[in-house]
Amino acid sequence: MKVTAISAAFAAVMGSAVAADGLYVSGSLSGNSLGHEIDRNTVPDDFDPAAGTPPPSSFVTRSEDEGVGFGLAVGYERSINSSFYWGAEAFYNTTDVSTQNTNDVLITDIDIDATYGVRGILGTNVSDTVQLYAHAGITQVDFEINNSYTFAPPTRTRSDEDTAFSYGFGAAVAVSERVSVFGEYTQITDVDFNGIPEVAFDTGRVNDNTLDLSSVAIGVKFSF
Repeated sequence: MKVTAISAAFAAVMGSAVAADGLYVSGSLSGNSLGHEIDRNTVPDDFDPAAGTPPPSSFVTRSEDEGVGFGLAVGYERSINSSFYWGAEAFYNTTDVSTQNTNDVLITDIDIDATYGVRGILGTNVSDTVQLYAHAGITQVDFEINNSYTFAPPTRTRSDEDTAFSYGFGAAVAVSERVSVFGEYTQITDVDFNGIPEVAFDTGRVNDNTLDLSSVAIGVKFSF
């Protein structure tokens, strides 16, 4: 009888933990992957296609690298029914991920400073202690650009930022009435920006650049 009562109480606590409505805060550790693509147009402004000579080639190169990061978030969750819930969250992440892309003689270094934004969450209660969810939102990406050349300086640096769509999925497991652990995947795509105008040979060329950033995070969430 006593064992049955304890089991029932434990199930009730764990059930309330996974279905709790209200505010929460979370912290996470992530592994991040950064991809950088440059479409470098080497066709001179004064090129005349009527002259009958082929234009110089354009070069598209891509680089990828990995790093780690830390994140904080504050959010709100609300049950739709016994099976589903929705949430809204504001987040801020720091990371040390960077990459170097060499396109012919142009070297471009990208360093991600931070990502932050808001997202919506839609999830389902798989069991009394397990949740699965999908998320999507808007993310601001802050980064540093550094241009140099394989043969010599000059070097030019610029801080930049862009807003992109982010999405992903995750899972959470309740370990107490107010605490749960989670793991999730996030993808940020199509961060498009114009590169720093090139100074070599006085071309002033501006190249098209694209970033994509993905992360796998594990963390702890505290509900109120």
